Amino acid sequence: MSTYKQDGVGGLRGGYEYSRSANPTRTALEENLAALEGGRRGLAFASGLAAEDCLLRTLLSPGDHVVIPNDAYGGTFRLFAKVVARWGVEWSVADTSDPAAVRAAITPKTKAVWVETPPTRCSASPTSPPSRRWRGTRVPGSWSTTPSPRRTSSSRSRSARTSSCTP
Repeated sequence: MSTYKQDGVGGLRGGYEYSRSANPTRTALEENLAALEGGRRGLAFASGLAAEDCLLRTLLSPGDHVVIPNDAYGGTFRLFAKVVARWGVEWSVADTSDPAAVRAAITPKTKAVWVETPPTRCSASPTSPPSRRWRGTRVPGSWSTTPSPRRTSSSRSRSARTSSCTP
């Protein structure tokens, strides 16, 4: 008997239909990540770029703008240049170690400021707002460390985070 053998057309076995869409191990991982981070929900992806892509498609619409760090992971740069730009989303690069440079890069259409930790030399907390008037989403991401040293979920600012534990 298979774990995912359906009891009937459209029927689920233990809440699961097919491993690619969900499985007990991934559910346990996602629930534990959310609990460790104090978040409402955790999501696991096959790669960090898959997580970034999903997050960007969720947050952004054509005409929106994103600020990314000048020392972002190369895959992040390619995602913005080759994929995100094709949706009609604009992006610009700023030195995130300079709060004035980040503020200068923000436009009325800016919906997110992308900050990668620890590579980004950021003089402010990754979730601190660049401006009191700006109401976008801070996106602290990490491609080289696990999320445990970076407690950002408890911040009062609106943030969404990506982390990659890929070796």
